[in-house]
Amino acid sequence: MLKKIFLIISLPVLFITGCTDKFDEINKDPNNPVAIETGYLLTYSEKTIMDNLRDAWFAGRGTQLLCQHWSQNNYPDEDRYLIRTETIQNAWRAFYRAAANLQQIIKMNTDEATKADARASGPNEHQIAVAMILKAYIISIITDTWGDVPYSECFNPDIRQPKYDAQADIYPQLINELKEAAAMIDPVNGNLTKGDIIYGGDVAKWKKFANTLRLRLALRMSNKDVAPLNEVKALPLSSFFESNADNAKFAYLAASPNEGPVYRAFFVDNRNDFTITKPFVELLAGRNDTLNTSKINPFQGIEDPRLSIWAYKIGGKWIGMPYGMDDGTTKAFAPNTCNYKDNPSVVHQPDFAYTFMDYAEFCFIMSEVNGWDQTWYERGIRASMEDWGVTNGEINTYLAAVPSANQENVLTQKYIALYMQPEQAWFEYRRTGFPKTLIKPGEITHRQGTTNIIFTPIVDGVTDIPNRMWYPVEEQGVNEPGYKAAVAAQGPDDLMTKVWWQE
Repeated sequence: MLKKIFLIISLPVLFITGCTDKFDEINKDPNNPVAIETGYLLTYSEKTIMDNLRDAWFAGRGTQLLCQHWSQNNYPDEDRYLIRTETIQNAWRAFYRAAANLQQIIKMNTDEATKADARASGPNEHQIAVAMILKAYIISIITDTWGDVPYSECFNPDIRQPKYDAQADIYPQLINELKEAAAMIDPVNGNLTKGDIIYGGDVAKWKKFANTLRLRLALRMSNKDVAPLNEVKALPLSSFFESNADNAKFAYLAASPNEGPVYRAFFVDNRNDFTITKPFVELLAGRNDTLNTSKINPFQGIEDPRLSIWAYKIGGKWIGMPYGMDDGTTKAFAPNTCNYKDNPSVVHQPDFAYTFMDYAEFCFIMSEVNGWDQTWYERGIRASMEDWGVTNGEINTYLAAVPSANQENVLTQKYIALYMQPEQAWFEYRRTGFPKTLIKPGEITHRQGTTNIIFTPIVDGVTDIPNRMWYPVEEQGVNEPGYKAAVAAQGPDDLMTKVWWQE
């Protein structure tokens, strides 16, 4: 069944929609109407999100660079914040396309004319709840990437230029929708029967995902309003992820054309542009070899066993690419860093399972909301390492050496655990300012001979890690009123304008 679903969604049919499109009119042939099962729409939505969230563009040339897990070893303009307009536009379209398909699932399970047929994929209320959860997930990423964005009018086919909602309005709505979705799920009423790659239809796990995602969002907005956080953290612990068995993941297939996006970037599209960064390697290796004396590694002298899973040694030493160098310096350095085409890591395997959200993040959240709790801190480290295949002995050795929980240590470990969830690592840096080891504009990133190489963004006026991405250029044409109102309300359409929860 899994292969059958993937083959179906690989065809360029279904609902190819955008925020301002009439998604219920697209791809209809009036002479040969086709009813699409909601289960297939769910698979298509799950895959569309992950294909575009962790691909070689939005991630590889965007969020992986912004959080400094990766650098480019070729054409490194994006390292210095010159993100291509096509990257931004394509991600915007893909994310809203997925959201529109999820809204279509809700509609088909609600309308009297279609809900009976929709039950072929599972109970109507459970399909609605799952679609609401996944829609809240992708809308949260959209608003955390751009700030004020279309939402409340976005799925009305009669509105061609939807307003941009303030993030201050979007966040409470998403949290309420997650609360409603969790309340709709009662496992005794039955699981989904078709289409769910993430949990195989297990609605009890979807209920935990809804509550755990709600906790993430409530914490992120807690600087503005702590009430949603106080409400959700009062739920019983059994309401949330309880182990790695609850992790929300999307596993790809080993067979073409359904391999994971990183594998396809390297081995199908024949790219070898991305490698792990020197700042990240230094952090994991427990070294303090940077030339910036103010950057103190909180885990100095302790080698993280995940390093051997994510990187490899050259000349007996862990190597990473210095971040944000110019093209010539980068190309000169590239032969001395990781070549994943010849030495693929686990993330470069075709059937790698990509994470939507996991138990390790929940543990670090619980450590933070409980005053930097030691037990939850250690649980988070253990959960991440176990998920990546580190042995129990290695975990115990590391935990015996790692410094105690405090703000920096918990949040830096959370940053490490968010490897391959780069948008969340970027969002969390913007929320917290951790880790302190990232290279900022104007700082030394490499020494070439006796010359210090300074990280100098191509984009003017950037003084820190960017706070957001630019709006798609296309929006200025297709939704000029919404775009202009958003800029007037939020601030200039540039990389340093903060989103609501940062201010």
